Amino acid sequence: MKKELKFAVLTAVITLTLAGCASNPDSTSSLAADIKQAETITQINNLKQTIDAANKKVTQGIEEELDWFATKEVTDANEALAEAKEYYAKFEFDPSEANSSTGFFSSTTNITAAEEGISKFNEHMTKATNIKAAALSALAEAFDYREQLKKIDAQKYFPSTVKELEGDLKKLVDQVSNERVEAAISAQPALLAKQRALEVKTVTAIYLTDAKKDLDRLVKAGTAQHAPKSLSQASASLTAVTAFIVAEPRSIDKIKMQAEEAMFLINRAEQIALTVKNLKALQQKDYEDYAISYEKILLEISNALNAEDRRDLAFEEQGKALIAFIEANLKDQEASVQAQQKLRKELKNQTSYTELLEEKISTLNANLANAKKSLADLLSEKEATEKAAIEKAAKAKQTIAEQEKLKVEEAKVEAKAPAEIKTETEQAESTTAQ
Repeated sequence: MKKELKFAVLTAVITLTLAGCASNPDSTSSLAADIKQAETITQINNLKQTIDAANKKVTQGIEEELDWFATKEVTDANEALAEAKEYYAKFEFDPSEANSSTGFFSSTTNITAAEEGISKFNEHMTKATNIKAAALSALAEAFDYREQLKKIDAQKYFPSTVKELEGDLKKLVDQVSNERVEAAISAQPALLAKQRALEVKTVTAIYLTDAKKDLDRLVKAGTAQHAPKSLSQASASLTAVTAFIVAEPRSIDKIKMQAEEAMFLINRAEQIALTVKNLKALQQKDYEDYAISYEKILLEISNALNAEDRRDLAFEEQGKALIAFIEANLKDQEASVQAQQKLRKELKNQTSYTELLEEKISTLNANLANAKKSLADLLSEKEATEKAAIEKAAKAKQTIAEQEKLKVEEAKVEAKAPAEIKTETEQAESTTAQ
């Protein structure tokens, strides 16, 4: 019994010892596991970045209406991304589960399944992007009208029609998505006609609704009985701008100008009709007061202009006199304006000349300063040269004097008598002998 117990204890010790050796972190046997774990962590990190990039693509796709252009592809892409996230969640906080099988009978790991889901997502999104590009290219005119309708806010005025046309365009886009591009292109003209009609209708509603309402109100009020010519002119102006919108619905500036003119004529027709109606309602005894009221208006205009009182003329002549007075004053004003412009131009030219003269003076001053400096340098150089020449001449003069003196000495020597030279020689020899 003791022998068996001793053997069991020995076996346990050996097992624990081996286990301790195997789990020792400071052992070469653990390096392979560390390498594999590092690779897994790197793989998980890359996957996380890929998922984040996919989320950004989803947001961008929504902004670019990618799901509208390629509904099926975007739907499949979102499903693939959701599946990838589901597998990623299994090992997000426990990396050891990354390489676990997705199922009991599956050989695919969780991280592999997540990567495959992201790959499918990218494939579907790429297809969706290509479908959109193909649709925009094949149906360029239709999309141009679509943008124009958005720009003028057709949805605000005709929401049902906009929705219907959007559905028609979507059908053509789906044909492109199903690789039936030619069929979509063939069906485009019918849609373009509807889109253009809605554009014309919207522009007309924006700029002519008030004018049409006012004209209709005048017609119903019987304005034609009192001012048929004025009303006809206003109606013709409104018809003209309506026709212009049909022809050029995007010439907004011209449309605004013509719409304002039509409204002006409509208001004018209303005022003329009211005046005629009031005149018809007057009794014969009130005719004079009516005429005097208009005469008073002309007089007030004359006084305001400081013009001559011409109430002794017919109304038409008074009007002509006012026009002549105004034109004469305008000519004087024009002459005054022209004189002022001429004076300003001369002043501007004078200013420019003055600036040019100042610039030239500045340049001359700079040149003069440079010239003065150059002259000073030359004078300094001249003085130095002259000084050197004087010194050289003095030195030469001294040399000549010394040479002259030497010549004199030589001449003296040569002038001595031979006898004197002999005597001197003998004396020198005698001195040497002694």
